Amino acid sequence: MKFSSLYVHVPFCLRKCDYCDFISFPVGQYPQLFADYGRLLLAELELWREQAELSALQTLYIGGGTPSLLPPAQLAALIAALPPLDEISIEANPESVDAAKLRALRAAGCNRISFGVQSFDDGLLAAMGRGHSAAAAVAAVGLARQAGFANIGLDLIYGLPEQSLSQWRETLLNAMELRPQHISLYGLTLPADSPWGRRAAAGDLAVPDDDAQAEMLELAMRLLPDGGYRHYEIANFALDGYQSRHNQAYWRRENYLGLGCAAASCHLAERWSNFRDLPAYAAAVQGGELPLYEREQLHIDEVIAEAVFLGLRLREGINFDGFERRYGCRVERRYKKQLRRLHDLGLLELDEGGMRLSDHGVMLGNEAFREFV
Repeated sequence: MKFSSLYVHVPFCLRKCDYCDFISFPVGQYPQLFADYGRLLLAELELWREQAELSALQTLYIGGGTPSLLPPAQLAALIAALPPLDEISIEANPESVDAAKLRALRAAGCNRISFGVQSFDDGLLAAMGRGHSAAAAVAAVGLARQAGFANIGLDLIYGLPEQSLSQWRETLLNAMELRPQHISLYGLTLPADSPWGRRAAAGDLAVPDDDAQAEMLELAMRLLPDGGYRHYEIANFALDGYQSRHNQAYWRRENYLGLGCAAASCHLAERWSNFRDLPAYAAAVQGGELPLYEREQLHIDEVIAEAVFLGLRLREGINFDGFERRYGCRVERRYKKQLRRLHDLGLLELDEGGMRLSDHGVMLGNEAFREFV
């Protein structure tokens, strides 16, 4: 099996945010497994060498959780066990790094860092339970540059409880003032079993409605391109040449391998994921077995549908000839009725060569994607 990208999930945080549904655990819940996690990742990687051609890897993304909590030496050992890669990204929270750690991460081989800033409004950050202030986020970006990072990303969230459009505008302007190479924007979603989700269901938490979120995204789609940021994917903007290569592999449905607790993988028509329970993951790896929790074999119709809605996330959209070469079908014929309906609704742009979401379609992306699932 060949994989173009590797994802490593580090499921540890200082504390779990009230809106989060990612698989993560406070460091103090599993102190020994936290200490052993780097060795577990290396052991899992060695198990995969028997059936995966790792020489084809081009990108590595270390996500979480808060992966910058791991000792840089553990990450350095993992990176050293891989072939030379073009892009090595790591997520970090501003409060989890200092100058020494950032220098160590850069020396380990990380050449791209993405900070979970979320907002530049201290009141909203406090309400979210984030462990940093706006000033700390600004300082972290400066320290990353001093450490040698020339590819820095910021993650922001819109649609927060009590968040106004003017507050969102200020956050966008503050982000652009820092001139990061990449900016990701995520509309708040509240899992039903999260603390915020339960409060919202009980009517105890006021969150902006879909129209307000759409207005916030529309504002970003005006401001960020004016600042030189190309809108290359529904939620992502970048300066020229700094689009995330790793994430584009997902949207182009390339093969990727996931390591770590709860990590997911995809190879051709097969998907699988690792144990979501951290002790179960560790026990499998320590026992010399791949920590696979579930596997799924997709029908070709499911693969094609998935390739369509993933490809439409990219603002460049889908090229009809390229899609036929890869999947053996003319997507404009297979989904003729759906494409015409989306075009008539103003959600899709069509021409002889391909299709892409309109600006209106970006704001109603889920409505468009439902046509293919």
